[in-house]
Amino acid sequence: MKQTLDLKADETGKVSFPVEWGAYRLEVKAPNEAVSSVRFWAGYSWQDNSDGSGAVRPDRVTLKLDKASYRPGDTIKLHIAAPTAGKGYAMVESSEGPLWWQEIDVRAQGLDLTIPVDKTWNRHDLYLSTLVVRPGDKSRSATPKRAVGVLHLPLGDENRRLDLALETPAKMRPNQPLTVKIKASTKNGEKPKQVNVLVSAVDSGVLNITDYVTPDPWQAFFGQKRYGADIYDIYGQVIEGQGRLAALRFGGDGDELKRGGKPPVNHVNIVVQQALPVTLNEQGEGSVTLPIGDFNGELRVMAQAWTADDFGSNESKVIVAAPVIAELNMPRFMASGDTSRLTLDITNLTDKPQKLNVALTASGLLELVSDSPAAVELAPGVRTTLFIPVRALPGYGDGEIQATISGLALPGETVADQHKQWKIGVRPAFPAQTVNYGTALQPGETWAIPADGLQNFSPVTLEGQLLLSGKPPLNIARYIKELKAYPYGCLEQTASGLFPSLYTNAAQLQALGIKGDSDEKRRASVDIGISRLLQMQRDNGGFALWDKNGDEEYWLTAYVMDFLVRAGEQGYSVPTDAINRGNERLLRYLQDPGMMSIPYADNLKASKFAVQSYAALVLARQQKAPLGALREIWEHRADAASGLPLLQLGVALKTMGDATRGEEAIALALKTPRNSDERIWLGDYGSSLRDNALMLSLLEENKLLPDEQYTLLNTLSQQAFGERWLSTQESNALFLAARTIQDLPGKWQAQTSFSAEQLTGEKAQNSNLNSDQLVTLQVSNSGDQPLWLRMDASGYPQSAPLPANNVLQIERHILGTDGKSKSLDSLRSGDLVLVWLQVKASNSVPDALVVDLLPAGLELENQNLANGSASLEQSGGEVQNLLNQMQQASIKHIEFRDDRFVAAVAVDEYQPVTLVYLARAVTPGTYQVPQPMVESMYVPQWRATGAAEDLLIVRP
Repeated sequence: MKQTLDLKADETGKVSFPVEWGAYRLEVKAPNEAVSSVRFWAGYSWQDNSDGSGAVRPDRVTLKLDKASYRPGDTIKLHIAAPTAGKGYAMVESSEGPLWWQEIDVRAQGLDLTIPVDKTWNRHDLYLSTLVVRPGDKSRSATPKRAVGVLHLPLGDENRRLDLALETPAKMRPNQPLTVKIKASTKNGEKPKQVNVLVSAVDSGVLNITDYVTPDPWQAFFGQKRYGADIYDIYGQVIEGQGRLAALRFGGDGDELKRGGKPPVNHVNIVVQQALPVTLNEQGEGSVTLPIGDFNGELRVMAQAWTADDFGSNESKVIVAAPVIAELNMPRFMASGDTSRLTLDITNLTDKPQKLNVALTASGLLELVSDSPAAVELAPGVRTTLFIPVRALPGYGDGEIQATISGLALPGETVADQHKQWKIGVRPAFPAQTVNYGTALQPGETWAIPADGLQNFSPVTLEGQLLLSGKPPLNIARYIKELKAYPYGCLEQTASGLFPSLYTNAAQLQALGIKGDSDEKRRASVDIGISRLLQMQRDNGGFALWDKNGDEEYWLTAYVMDFLVRAGEQGYSVPTDAINRGNERLLRYLQDPGMMSIPYADNLKASKFAVQSYAALVLARQQKAPLGALREIWEHRADAASGLPLLQLGVALKTMGDATRGEEAIALALKTPRNSDERIWLGDYGSSLRDNALMLSLLEENKLLPDEQYTLLNTLSQQAFGERWLSTQESNALFLAARTIQDLPGKWQAQTSFSAEQLTGEKAQNSNLNSDQLVTLQVSNSGDQPLWLRMDASGYPQSAPLPANNVLQIERHILGTDGKSKSLDSLRSGDLVLVWLQVKASNSVPDALVVDLLPAGLELENQNLANGSASLEQSGGEVQNLLNQMQQASIKHIEFRDDRFVAAVAVDEYQPVTLVYLARAVTPGTYQVPQPMVESMYVPQWRATGAAEDLLIVRP
């Protein structure tokens, strides 16, 4: 159905359409193709009362109190209004159970109850709850209907609230101290004693992003607490006689920063100042001074006060503004080769005309395209805009724009020149690439890097590391660097990235040629990582991939528990409750494997055996594995699809005292290789390389079979060298295997092109090389023993890589908000574009990571922000079809970053996945457009790079 309206400016029109039962979308399209839409439902829908859960929610009982708060000894007057008359119960509940209850008979007009407040109810987790049930009626085919009401019972003591008054200047200049005067008093007018105050000043713009509320300690102690009861409802199993039948529904990883290259370094000037707590004087008065730097904007001053008995808080706003404000509008980052037109806004906030001189310079990875402006004349309150064309130079790092503003005249003041600096992060335009070389040189042999090996790299971004060793090497420096590149992420990646910090210190990292933090910072980062892991622990003790509400990851639960137990052994503080709950869950795996449901597993028995064996090893490390359960798992050894779980089980058996079965399991493990077919998914995040590395690590750690260790080392060294890409599991397993082997003796001697002196040693040696050293690299074995060489080089290409795909494919389409194709060379600043990514796979890939790097002239419209400036839901037509397709995808995680869109998603065989996001053209200029990428996070050879796009051109 369609109607046309002809409306004048500010005129309102009406339309009407006949509708039947069902879902509708109303679209309004303007002549300029702008579209707005709204969705609505005609008629009653069972979903109206289900919250999307698939089961009908109870109706709501309305509860109303006669007072704002109560004290022990008061009487509560409660009015109960139910949607239908019926009988039931009214209760006063705490988190520990019911404190009071009464049967009720609610009539159509409602019911008034009086409830005495017991003097023992001096707590703040109290709730009034009601359940009202309407009897069934067979004559009307009506089943019983229930309604539930829950209302917090406030017992806050207002007499313990401190009144806090803040005196701040309404306006101040930047680079000056902010003095906050404080006065505290109580409700009864008495002067409080020993009042402690904590004062903070924070950029209001940052706080507004998340609607941050100033903390109130009184509310924290006396305010509403979470409802502590869980309500279980089986009404969804009963269907209303006249209702429509409704079906019930029941209820990753990878270094995304490294994939696609390093992110640009962003510099954001955010004021966050907090003073040390101060104690007010006997009159309840005091002051706090906070330093405010080069900042223009609004500050929220927040204060929290407390005594031994009373609590309070308050806030105030302060405007920070210089007499002349200079603000540079620029893209969040730039890519090498981009040109952009920056705008410098200069505002005269004085009441006098000003003649100003503005001098501009550029440094670092930015250069000015034209000469800078000279003189500016501004009337009072007037703003002018200067346009600054700049170009980003090749490299990775920062570019800086400097402005010197002179000539400001203020009566009675000698005003110094104003110096401003703004930094822009610069990154290469195209994804990073790596090349790996390796060989074993016999005495007298020489190796040189191939002439064309590094030709496509931008020289200023090229760096490498050479490893020389007298035994088959594992390049531990490479593995640590790759794990260190991204310290946060999902469960697996967080744990894998933390393992090296348990077993290396600053001196060891320096010896490996790695720039590391101090040991104090390293330990602090491990503490943060442990906290991050515990945020993903589910209530049952298991762990989920992204947050505690996700699906349980069985093998990863054992993996994370392994890390946490080891962290405790290394002296880190790991909460005992978290360990106990995790151990209880691991024990459940041993005793009840049938409870495990492992999605996408191609061999469920093997997957469960792997989980049980790893759980057994972690429990045995703590002497908590039941020997009977271990022997029962051993009886299912035929289920093993790899030697790793057999070895883990063998070590667990030996640790718990069954040496015979343990040795049998270890011997069988060395004869059971993992299937090399990467298409077989076992849910253990593994590969042949990962399994061999962890097996070697286990043999080393438990001092088992030294001859087999050396054989495994030779195999592993060749395997690791042959892999261009490693998953985080593989990198960490190789680190664990290499951390003790690197100290084994192996004499070697070499002559290299980058050192006049001969190199020699008995342990492996790493050397960091720059671009000049790499392109002429040559190594000769000048000793009498074999010399093993590994060289890893990484950098950014000078031109866009060719499209490529292996198992995975990715395509990118640029659309307007109307769903029609749109060209990137005709955008204007402020235009919205919709980016449509289509991902396909010839095999099922449960762990695909999609990374779409943005050109610098576009900014993502983050759909996670409640107050975003644009929403996909507001689009119509073809865009809604794409959104519907996206909703069908198994998306595990989405991130909107400054310079890229990232999504973790499962891709089924020959079932395309649709991803869409909004971006807005911002700063005018000409920008290179990177290619979209996708890869399997645990079979990193499965990857694809999309086709290159033309330049993005944004006009003013």
